[in-house]
Amino acid sequence: MNSFQRINLRRRLIVMYAVLIIPLIIISGILMYELNVFCRSYDSIVQNVTKANEYNLEFKNNFDSVMYQMVARSVTKDEVSNVVGMEPPDHLINDVESTFDGLKGSTYSGQARDRISSILKLLDTLRKRMNDINDSIDSDGAYDANMERLDTDIRILTELVQERISEYIYYESESMEQIRRQMDEQRIRVMNITIWSILIVLVASGVFFVLISRSITEPVANLELKLLQAQINPHFLYNTLDNIIWLAEDGRKEEVEDITSSLSQFFRTALSGGRDYVTIDEELKHIGAYLHIQRQRYRDILSYSINVPDELKKYLIIKMTLQPVVENALYHGIKNKRGGGSIEISGREEENRIYLTVKDSGIGMTEERLNYLRGIINGDIKPSADNAGFGMSNVAERMRLNYGSHCGINVVSVYGTGTEIEIYIPKEKDKTSNSEIKMQGAKMT
Repeated sequence: MNSFQRINLRRRLIVMYAVLIIPLIIISGILMYELNVFCRSYDSIVQNVTKANEYNLEFKNNFDSVMYQMVARSVTKDEVSNVVGMEPPDHLINDVESTFDGLKGSTYSGQARDRISSILKLLDTLRKRMNDINDSIDSDGAYDANMERLDTDIRILTELVQERISEYIYYESESMEQIRRQMDEQRIRVMNITIWSILIVLVASGVFFVLISRSITEPVANLELKLLQAQINPHFLYNTLDNIIWLAEDGRKEEVEDITSSLSQFFRTALSGGRDYVTIDEELKHIGAYLHIQRQRYRDILSYSINVPDELKKYLIIKMTLQPVVENALYHGIKNKRGGGSIEISGREEENRIYLTVKDSGIGMTEERLNYLRGIINGDIKPSADNAGFGMSNVAERMRLNYGSHCGINVVSVYGTGTEIEIYIPKEKDKTSNSEIKMQGAKMT
């Protein structure tokens, strides 16, 4: 009898163990399956953005350059490869068309698919304008007329293609947040099922859910940060390279060396060995290089100063935080004001925070425009499809991802007088991981 009771008890323990472990295995299997679906969707978006980003950085520059060589040397598209060793322009168009046509099926966002359609239409028009120039060259067309076509047709179309590619990357990147929300909703559904099953399984599953949540959220946040940092307006680079070419053709060697040196400094900080954070000193050198290059281009309308105390320069900041703000001040403030103006960058510390201010004496903003920009910064408004506010939106989003709520951007502007944008971040000299950063931010808050 005792033996029977022992065997019975053993079986009971096995049944109890099975009751505990089998639901946990089932729930784990469901979560792993959903995680696999999530990862495949996420990986597909990353691949799409990676492919598109290659053309975001290269297509306009390569196409404009080869068309310039065709016009300048009066060679056709079939001859340009042999004459200057560059890829024919129709090959460049075919390559972009093939890539984005292939992205249609795997693109997650409907708005991103609309951008693909727009890109393909623009490329078709670009091919026609390219053929017009090629036919003109083939029939000994006038050099000046072809140069005018290059400026009014080709460069405008390639810039539109570049903008649509940037918009595609932006909208496709937004899909990651949607996938994350879907994952959260699905996780809540599974948790509700668990609550109506066994209480002990609920406790065990809760630990599992926490581990899964941590394993998903941190990599997603890190990758989302990388993609946002990749959304750098390429027009600055193109304009700078064009400026260097013009100066070189004009024989102005010293100015070429000066701008090239500043461009090197600019990208040294932008790349920064893959680091997400740089010192404020490095960030200011980056901005100094940017403004120095722009000063060469807008000599008659732009002046600037950088006055940040040395004791603040040792602290860390997310790289590329100030550049979009300064760019915004130049393009939307100084350039729109008759007679130009100045940009002043300053800094101060207050308790456990560092405040960096970008002040311009540009055209300023109307109350409506100011409220719109504040809405973009707070995440209440999405930037419009024409790229307005993309830079400031990215800065604000990257700050939220890294510092949590312990950061902010304040904007004050008076139309006709100028704009002042103040960024504040926690004072820190060491960064390890996003999760630790947010924990530190929570403690300081």
